[in-house]
Amino acid sequence: MKYFITIAVLFLVGVEVFFSCAKYKDPKPYTDPQLTNPYCNDPVAVNYNWGFPGKPDNSICFYPNQLFAGTYVYHDSVYLTASGLFIYTDSLTLYIYSLSHTAIAVVGFCSNGDSLILAAGPTYVATMDTTEGDSTVINWGQKFCSLGDTVMGTITKNRIDTPSQLYFNLQVASDTGVLTTHSGTAILKQ
Repeated sequence: MKYFITIAVLFLVGVEVFFSCAKYKDPKPYTDPQLTNPYCNDPVAVNYNWGFPGKPDNSICFYPNQLFAGTYVYHDSVYLTASGLFIYTDSLTLYIYSLSHTAIAVVGFCSNGDSLILAAGPTYVATMDTTEGDSTVINWGQKFCSLGDTVMGTITKNRIDTPSQLYFNLQVASDTGVLTTHSGTAILKQ
């Protein structure tokens, strides 16, 4: 009899546990009326998901090409890359045009009118877009002003202190084998 009561109690507890567990049901979705803040929902944009949660509104998006576009006065300092020896300084007017949401062209470095093509990213950095050569070429890079010269490097925009200023860091490999570093700042013309 002692075992019978124990078995009956365990059976009743098991039945109670079985019927007390109900399958979870998801609540019906609703739109929170407090979430009215618009945010950009385009992953290519610089301000992607800024202001999330809220309502997606791609009309407020701005893209990497817009960060760099404009006319700039560029102050260039040129150094020998191997030794760091200063060679010369120069001032140029650079024109930066948008080619797409993520591509820009820089005109003004070359006297023949050639432009440099850069891929602009949402991190406020633009890098040389294409490279010439293959594994047999020592210095890969984009063609720079003459047939044998190549250039690699970046343009960076300071997003906090001086938003109208760009920082250039370019490495130029000439067809004679000399490597130079072009380092300078460009200030947006008003």
